[in-house]
Amino acid sequence: MSADAPAIRADLVLLGGRVRTGLEPDAATGATAQAVAVSGRRIVAVGSRAEAAGWDTADAELLDLGDATITAGFVDGHVHPLSGAESRHRALLLHDCTSVEEVARRIAAFAADRGPDEWIRGFGLSFDLFVGGELTNAPFAEAFGGRPGYLLLFDGHAIIASPRALELAGIDGPRDFGNNASIEVDAEGRPTGYLVESDAELLVTELYPRMPFDERVAAVRAKLAEFAATGYTSLHQLNLEPGDLDVLRAIEETGELPVRVRVSPIWRATDPWADTLRNLVALQGVGGRRWRVEGVKFMLDGSIDNGSAWLFEADTGGGGLQPYWVPSETFTRALHALAESGVPTATHAIGDRAVEFVLDAVASIPAHAPRVTHRIEHLETIPDRLLPRFAELGVPASVQPIHAFAQRPDGLDMWTTLLGRGSERAGHGWRVADLDAAGALVVLGSDWPVEEFDGRRVFAAAVTRRRHGSARPPVDPHQALPPARTLVAMTRNAWTSIDRPGDGVVAPGAIADLAVFRDDPVTADPERFAETEVLLTVVGGRVSHRAGGGPAVP
Repeated sequence: MSADAPAIRADLVLLGGRVRTGLEPDAATGATAQAVAVSGRRIVAVGSRAEAAGWDTADAELLDLGDATITAGFVDGHVHPLSGAESRHRALLLHDCTSVEEVARRIAAFAADRGPDEWIRGFGLSFDLFVGGELTNAPFAEAFGGRPGYLLLFDGHAIIASPRALELAGIDGPRDFGNNASIEVDAEGRPTGYLVESDAELLVTELYPRMPFDERVAAVRAKLAEFAATGYTSLHQLNLEPGDLDVLRAIEETGELPVRVRVSPIWRATDPWADTLRNLVALQGVGGRRWRVEGVKFMLDGSIDNGSAWLFEADTGGGGLQPYWVPSETFTRALHALAESGVPTATHAIGDRAVEFVLDAVASIPAHAPRVTHRIEHLETIPDRLLPRFAELGVPASVQPIHAFAQRPDGLDMWTTLLGRGSERAGHGWRVADLDAAGALVVLGSDWPVEEFDGRRVFAAAVTRRRHGSARPPVDPHQALPPARTLVAMTRNAWTSIDRPGDGVVAPGAIADLAVFRDDPVTADPERFAETEVLLTVVGGRVSHRAGGGPAVP
């Protein structure tokens, strides 16, 4: 620092072995800084330990973290933390079940100490258990024991409802929802219990009694702290359920959220047009100290596994040819209306036809509309010709590579079965590296509670293309991202995708959202990094998590 330069005055100084700023041309060799100074909510200096010795730290908290690595805090670009904290609380988790019979045994054991009218809910049921068979409630009816309940399929886009739940919901036959939602029935027209997409699911799931408000606040606070403990400083919540904003307000009445929460409510195809547009625009900017309503989410299609993704060609079961928004032009109209109001959007588009449709809709936004970013979420299968359009249109690709691990090496998983084993579109899944190479702004996320959320494991999954601890071979290893690019996708890119390109980096002027890891994410073995200790997370210049349970700012 020159004699004429103003003194660096800090409230918080972090000293480590290296700083991964997110700005290096080659982050694998470019980490030379070792110290970060924070004043208020922003970074004011980044430099060596020797330079840090010249900073004014008289009123600062000085934390020497040894040889640890300091990075921008992780951002989960697609997650459902509030609804997940409630729905998965004291629930039956079925992710590891390997047979229908095992699921039935789990349900029966779970129900054993519950009353005759108490709801039974299970989550994470694999579609793969039903490849070549029928999805019905028949194998589980006895296990439910006459109780109301439902099993949510792995991807969250379908449920299997118990006979009693169907009765309570008044479901006694098929219904036309005007889109790709459905109540599946047998040859005699009787409901099988298999309900596809939200319009059908909600008939049952909305009957389940909500968790008491105080318990919900406690569950959400605890879950957000778990996110912070794995390196996250910000979450993009792509849904808004009744009471969510009250929960966030309640947490901030007694302290701080452990992470930032950016909430984007869903505009469903069946929502009333004028009222929905008016209400969603009015919600923009509502928020607290660490949460904010910003953007709107669309569901253009469903999932490949249940046949409701929108594809160019039918899947092997004959499905996949219809979007959730029918007619599809109403989606374009809604996106344009939000764009003209300056509202950014994020659209769930899993199938190749859905992805192209969103790109076309963005390309046709009127020139006079304010320039805000419109993301695409999931895009599980896309052809080569769509890759360059993301960069051309400035559309970020928000991908969850950890979802790819639902595929089996033998191709007998439902996703591959329905796309066609050996088909080109089945080989074009979760094209993270191809999108990155084509210049797309790639944003990574977990989609919890559909998948695990641990930021270290999401990072490792993008680098290795395999689930941490799994003996299975990598899934499409040519789509692995180098560690330095993965770090950018989990930090800077996520902020850029919400029109904040100056944040998500470790540089003067950037928001002071930081994570400190025992191991270097760029150079450490990915399997080691997946278990590395998170020494510290800092949100807006205040310590949110300390390893070992040390005090964080309340």
